[in-house]
Amino acid sequence: MLTNAYPYHPGEQFIEDEIAYWAKNPVARVTVLPAVARGEPRPLPGGVAIDLSMANETIVARFMSAWLALFSVTLWREWGYLWRSRKVGIYTVVRALLHTSKVVTQMKGLHGYIRRHGEIDVAYCYWNDTQSYAAVSVKKEGGIRKVISRTHGIDLHEIRRSHNYMPLKRQFIHAYDQVFTTSRQAQAYLEETYGASGEGITVSPLGVPLNDTVSQPSGTGALHIVSVSFCLPVKRLDRIIEALRLFALRHKEIKVAWTHIGAGPYLEETKSLASSRFAGIDNISFEFLGEMANDAVKKYYLSTTVDLFINTSESEGVPVSIMEAMSAGVPAVAPDVGGISNLVSNQCGVLLGKCPSSEDIVDAIGAIVFGGKREVLRANARKMVEENFSSDRNYSDFIASVLAIGAAKKKGGMGNPEGFEMTPARVTREDANRERKIVKL
Repeated sequence: MLTNAYPYHPGEQFIEDEIAYWAKNPVARVTVLPAVARGEPRPLPGGVAIDLSMANETIVARFMSAWLALFSVTLWREWGYLWRSRKVGIYTVVRALLHTSKVVTQMKGLHGYIRRHGEIDVAYCYWNDTQSYAAVSVKKEGGIRKVISRTHGIDLHEIRRSHNYMPLKRQFIHAYDQVFTTSRQAQAYLEETYGASGEGITVSPLGVPLNDTVSQPSGTGALHIVSVSFCLPVKRLDRIIEALRLFALRHKEIKVAWTHIGAGPYLEETKSLASSRFAGIDNISFEFLGEMANDAVKKYYLSTTVDLFINTSESEGVPVSIMEAMSAGVPAVAPDVGGISNLVSNQCGVLLGKCPSSEDIVDAIGAIVFGGKREVLRANARKMVEENFSSDRNYSDFIASVLAIGAAKKKGGMGNPEGFEMTPARVTREDANRERKIVKL
């Protein structure tokens, strides 16, 4: 299982739910290979190993990889794409070089792991980025039988990358044995933007565990709103701040409390903006709790009165942060971007337009607070997650799909992009007895 940092910090909290299902599966032997490993790792369930073959390259190694990347066909093919698409610029040219050098480095790490531990049956890439490109490149050379990849938001939507440029993806998107998206909207985006084959894409939503208890609403005259996200411009937290300011000014009889969970490079700037915009308004308060462990966020909903969850991002997949709130019976207000419409509707919250104004958000909050259907919305929010985003069902189904791919003898991937020579998968003696075959992820 190739991750960015998990089990190390920061981010990738949602793997914590999924990894438990891998650990319980008797067929799979799982090894996590992070690309970054700093500080103390989060605890892993029994039976799940960690290997640092792909982590923490030295400065010298980085320079060497960049030098080797200059002679890579992948880089020159990417520069050709930039020229044809009129995206050539200092930033994009350098970015292509850096991403190619990462692929070179991560291939070296994978080769080292394979020399020590033998052939990998399935390389499961949690992100559709450089680690997954390295995996399909190593598969071409031999050593990995199958490569599958998830894709979420930051690794899918070009709008979330500087200069609207997603390096290398068009070269590699055809080379996987299967790509798993979180929604049909994401599948369509892969096909339309990068030319992926629909036959090689499976929709497999993430999921959250369901507690026996749910969050409770505030009493009369109080409103507690929660948001969870990294503090980044794409999250449009300034619109939440402005909407809450307007709502508090118009409804002085209601004490409004806003809690934001999540860190990020714009955390202090967002705090300052909230302080300045809420100054002088007596019926509004706010707190920034910073990064919280996944379990702590879940417990927060059950131990604190929460009336609604709010998201104003301009780009998303199907956010697990919204699933977690709704699983606790908290209705959500969120924009119709990415796959959010698969989760949020006017039956369990308010689905905003793609680019909601602060006035739109104020109206949405009012519809929940004054609409007279708060209890119905809370019940429907829980029901939506129970029926569509249960971790028990979604992760069990996903793991079964991955193991079936690992056990399959069919050769080849989703296709063969121009200039990408695929090496046929090798068939080992253990294929004859798949029940005893160790599946390394």
